[in-house]
Amino acid sequence: MNMPSRSAIVRRRRTFVHVVLRDLSETGDVTVPPWWADEIQREFGGLSGFLAELSRQWWTAYAAHLDALIELGAGDPAQAWADVTEQMPHLRAVLDSYAGEDALAEAEQRHCDVLRWTTRRDTRRAA
Repeated sequence: MNMPSRSAIVRRRRTFVHVVLRDLSETGDVTVPPWWADEIQREFGGLSGFLAELSRQWWTAYAAHLDALIELGAGDPAQAWADVTEQMPHLRAVLDSYAGEDALAEAEQRHCDVLRWTTRRDTRRAA
């Protein structure tokens, strides 16, 4: 049995998410319509897995942009958020529409913890 590589799976999922987001953008929906349910189930194991992938894509883009701002000496988390929202408005709108979902709560907490640690202004002692 030929198993796809991790990178092949990531590319396939990224492409799938892009197609779904484009469909949602064209229809103006911010929640996933039922006609995507079977494919989302096959690819992600259900809506929770799909939302986790959306969250992963969002936070990856946000972290990269915030890192770039920090490198430039302008590490403002709010500015990074606004910039990435402008770049990925529909992805952010979909995540916001599912804000109460358990699938997003854990990822949100984990990323916020990393953000708090990353943007701390106090001096850290070397171990």
